[in-house]
Amino acid sequence: MFDAMGQLFGNKFSSQWGTYDDGSWLAELGHLSERHIELGLARLRQQVRDAAKSGDEAWPPQPVALAGLCEPRPEDVGLPTVDAAWREACAHCHAPDGWRWSHEAVRMAGQTVGWREIHGTTAQSVRARLEKRFEREYGALVNRVMAGQPLQAQGLIENDATRNRAELAERASREQAQQQAEAAGLPHRMNASQGLAALKAATGRV
Repeated sequence: MFDAMGQLFGNKFSSQWGTYDDGSWLAELGHLSERHIELGLARLRQQVRDAAKSGDEAWPPQPVALAGLCEPRPEDVGLPTVDAAWREACAHCHAPDGWRWSHEAVRMAGQTVGWREIHGTTAQSVRARLEKRFEREYGALVNRVMAGQPLQAQGLIENDATRNRAELAERASREQAQQQAEAAGLPHRMNASQGLAALKAATGRV
């Protein structure tokens, strides 16, 4: 990376950072793979070219700025953009099994956030929170694709402090229903309506 930065910026880089890293770059880039670094440097080269075309002078970025350039965007690995993925999830959340998804990562991110939540939420503040969570889940899956790892939902944990009372009450209700279902010997994987119907049937309630 230091060689590449030296080639791009010459003395502008070496006079500021020297020949070897003092730990500043490792602290910001150490968690990234070689493919991430290559992606960031490719974007940086394009910025230098664009600056040269417009007659501007390009300067070396700070470590944290280069780290930002290294983060993959979905389109870098052939996935829909975040906005397009969210629109697709919203458009087909009512019947996700009947839709041919543009990419498995879109379906998995939507499933982790919750199809019922996406479909049934109308409050703007809650919908914005769901969109933000979708973005995080989708970003985690994009990183796995970038790293060549198999896709699996990350299920990022949300702090209870980020949930309102209605969301907390709904989660508590789901957990209680799940515990009752397990006690009655019902299957573990059910949605809310399936679980309620099966629980009523098992206990003889109508």
